[in-house]
Amino acid sequence: MSEQQKASSGAAGRQRPAAGVIYAVAVALVFLPVYEWLANAVPFYADPYDISTAVFNLPGRLLALVGFVLMFYQFVLGIRIPAFERVFKRATNLRRHQTLGKIGFVLILLHGVSMLAYDWALAGRFLFDTYRVIGMVALALLIVAVMAAWQYKALKLSRRVWKPVHMLGYVVFPLGFLHARTLGTELATSWAVNALFSTLFALYCVLVVYRIYTATSAATARR
Repeated sequence: MSEQQKASSGAAGRQRPAAGVIYAVAVALVFLPVYEWLANAVPFYADPYDISTAVFNLPGRLLALVGFVLMFYQFVLGIRIPAFERVFKRATNLRRHQTLGKIGFVLILLHGVSMLAYDWALAGRFLFDTYRVIGMVALALLIVAVMAAWQYKALKLSRRVWKPVHMLGYVVFPLGFLHARTLGTELATSWAVNALFSTLFALYCVLVVYRIYTATSAATARR
């Protein structure tokens, strides 16, 4: 075995524990809000008293909790973070970015549909208060950003047009966080979920600043 092969094998060996830790943390961060949701949902389903809550509200809340965390993951994987790229290849991160983005989008979309259906079942109309409207705006922007990403070839979008549209996704996450903080039942009843979402949002803000910095530095270097 050559020295280069030995070095590559040694690096791969060191990366395996790091990858395992990352996977374990990622799964735990999804499981935490699911666990808190179960704490609210299981007693209700054991003695359901409202069909609309059982069919629309509780499932909709679960979709939002998991979707929010997955959307954070896809955002992280879309950024060139050296520490991540020492553990996972860039191409692997991009594939996972796309996959988690699709799954997160579907979950958030179904959340919106479920909660609108719940409002209609409960009140006979759609409810439009400030924070519900914020959630709807976030969902509309997400749909536009995702469609631009999925259909940019079919739509024949130039990169000059596609990139700003796709970047709408950066606006969605803070709007979604505000919507969740004001209307989310699990965030209101669980300090752990509240702390998790607040931490993810803080990390999101740090990563946005980091991405702006790296993009600005790269643009300056090209001049």
